[in-house]
Amino acid sequence: MENLTRSETTALMKELMDCFKTIYEIGRKLGFDNILEKAKAKEVIMGYVLGDKVFSKSTGEVKGADAINDETGDIREYKTTEITDEKALARFFDAALDGKLGKTVAGSMTYNNAYSRENVKPYEEFSHMHGVFYRGDLIAITDVSPEYVTGEYGLMKRIIKSENGAVYKSTNGNSVSVHYENGGVRNGEGKIIYVNDIRE
Repeated sequence: MENLTRSETTALMKELMDCFKTIYEIGRKLGFDNILEKAKAKEVIMGYVLGDKVFSKSTGEVKGADAINDETGDIREYKTTEITDEKALARFFDAALDGKLGKTVAGSMTYNNAYSRENVKPYEEFSHMHGVFYRGDLIAITDVSPEYVTGEYGLMKRIIKSENGAVYKSTNGNSVSVHYENGGVRNGEGKIIYVNDIRE
């Protein structure tokens, strides 16, 4: 943090609050009462890029889903990851695009309702989109395979462990990792369908 005077801090705080008000107003015009609820703003950006209709409420018009593609009829679930700093950004681009360093970057997709076979089953019919963001920029979208998301290496992994006696503190937090490596996505997990290489 810079060494700011009180008046400089006050001016910046006013600017920050004005930015928040502007975001809410833009969201309202787009049909979203609270666009800063959870990851809704990021979902709206992803939906725009994908040509999807994003549901206005965080619970969704289709249980467990965030959007629908009117052209294809695909019901879609969005998950997002935020890259934290420039080093992590460079690692992501190498893993997802360049594949020179041989490193793997995992993006987590959390499904809070996926604590039983019954709850996982509907996700088999959804498209699963993983969006990667960096400080306001959407830098990649991956179409993650429903078979991977709902399979024994995905959401079913924790459920099978629970059925075999493992105890978890909460039913929330069942997650799937998308592995970016060798200039793409790990075999069987999905494929990158959108890239915004902000290094250029």
